[in-house]
Amino acid sequence: MSLLADPVRLGPLVARNRIAFPAHLTNAAVARLPTAQHAAYYGARAAGGAGLVITEEQSVDPADQPYEKLVDGTDPAVVPGYRAIADAVHAHGALVFAQLGHNGGQSSSLYSRAPVDGADDEADPMFREVPRPLAEDGLARLVAGFGVVAGHVAAGGLDGVEVQCSQASLIRQLAPSRALPLLLAVLAAVREAIGPDRVLGVRLQGDEGVPGGSTADDAVRLAVAVEAHVDYVNTAVGVATRTLPLIEPPMGVPAGYAAHVPSAVRAAVSVPVIGVGRFTTPTQALDAVRSGSCDLVGVVRGQIADPSFAAKALRGARVRRCIGCNQECIARVGLDQRLGCAVNPAAGHEAANGPFAASTRANSPFARVLVIGGGPAGLAAAVAAARCGHAVTLAERGDALGGQLALAARAPERGELVNVVSDLAFEARELGVEVRLRSSIGAAEDTEDADVVVLATGARPALPAWASGLDRVVDVTDVLAGRVTPSGHVLVVDAGRSHAATSTAELLARRGATVTTLTSALVAAGALAPTLDRERWRRRAADLGVVEHTDRVVLGARPGPVLDVLDHLRGEVAPWPADWVVHAGPPTPEVPELGVPVVRVGDCLAPRDLGAAIREGTAAGESIRERSSRL
Repeated sequence: MSLLADPVRLGPLVARNRIAFPAHLTNAAVARLPTAQHAAYYGARAAGGAGLVITEEQSVDPADQPYEKLVDGTDPAVVPGYRAIADAVHAHGALVFAQLGHNGGQSSSLYSRAPVDGADDEADPMFREVPRPLAEDGLARLVAGFGVVAGHVAAGGLDGVEVQCSQASLIRQLAPSRALPLLLAVLAAVREAIGPDRVLGVRLQGDEGVPGGSTADDAVRLAVAVEAHVDYVNTAVGVATRTLPLIEPPMGVPAGYAAHVPSAVRAAVSVPVIGVGRFTTPTQALDAVRSGSCDLVGVVRGQIADPSFAAKALRGARVRRCIGCNQECIARVGLDQRLGCAVNPAAGHEAANGPFAASTRANSPFARVLVIGGGPAGLAAAVAAARCGHAVTLAERGDALGGQLALAARAPERGELVNVVSDLAFEARELGVEVRLRSSIGAAEDTEDADVVVLATGARPALPAWASGLDRVVDVTDVLAGRVTPSGHVLVVDAGRSHAATSTAELLARRGATVTTLTSALVAAGALAPTLDRERWRRRAADLGVVEHTDRVVLGARPGPVLDVLDHLRGEVAPWPADWVVHAGPPTPEVPELGVPVVRVGDCLAPRDLGAAIREGTAAGESIRERSSRL
């Protein structure tokens, strides 16, 4: 990995290696000001080896507030927060820049209660507000705003500024004849504010992924035009409306999917170029640099999942991989909550003193811990307890670890779920956890010898009452496990909140079945929207001929099988015959009676998602304090 370790000169300064932590929203601001959480969050990635940290966007106009917790960089009160961020990152030897931007028509009046200023009066497809077109005096005001915020950044001791001209940017939204003059004016104002001893970069839009949108060629032309005014160029793909999944691609999108943009820019300019593209392993990051597509590789979710990604990459160690589930990072932020991570429950809690803050501290005296169940919750509990210095045994009744997660990974586009299992299993082995497969749950001698028993037995499928006694009505787990092979016309009843129905529908359609999905919800595959999976699913479903029906409630069923289905919109009940019916609904917690006190985690406590399982397992393992705890 020596190439990743090479220093890179960025104008007047040098990044110690080629791994960057690019800008992304954290929702950690309070009253639109940076917080101790920002400093701890960025500092953790610097401590983890990143050569360059770029903060989330800082607004250059108080009225530009598309999100409640967007930092208002024009407020002088931001300077102490900037200083704290700079100190936290510099303490570990990394550079830190602030990204500055204005969202233009991709903003909202929900929080500001002021008109949205935009390039024109065309409503954005996502925010759907008609902007107030900015005339030249309005643009001049924004240029001044960039200068003001850049001055605050310099006063706060950060090392540079990145001007945002990519996904959600007023500069990108302007016609080319207006965009370049504005960008040059912004760069001049920022340079004047930060002086010659700090770095000035720009993030340019590449491939928007829509007909008539900007392309890599457009990015090249703009990069060449501003090359003399900047110290580096960062790149991006997608826009924060019509092609949001290109910006934060979900599971199934390959690493390097966006390499064509930085490759084209790098071939045209002499300043360093940062490339992004869903890099989740050190090897992928190395390949991006080695191939010549970029000088620095931007790794966001990979360093959220494992803050030590960079340091591990440089020494050739294994990382805890991001799986692109988008549950806790993208979905939570989209719901106005603080950023988190399904596989790293400490993400978003770096400044806290509660759970997840002391995962490396050894407790004394140690306890003998028995974890029952080898799914994600059990594995997380075992790893956390072992890291705290306890003697841990993990008992799994099956032939392999993973539980329901291992089944879910068999579906199309969901294969990366196995990485969660393999990464946690690797950590457990490294920490000395004794793993027993094909083990009887709650064997008397095991529970009697343990000081603490953590129950992570998951949940079992539960078919609805109307399915009782009917042939060829099965649960999705029966399909994924290969116990049944539905064919012909298959009805998939989506009564849950996860990928189970859509994944199984796609699997069966790929095998040649004619698949129809039914849901009582107002929107088909609605649970996939917050994680940005829905758009890609809808395209695949259309290609496979999967037909989706909403507002349909199954009232009963008869042999055949034939479902009696209520159409909510019409108030009519009609028969729906099929060759097979596959049901995807909430499972039932599996809680064996062991006769000893236990700590329940994951689905055996209450069936939810992967993030909840790992979060609860980790918290349970870290909460074990002493041999006599017997929680």
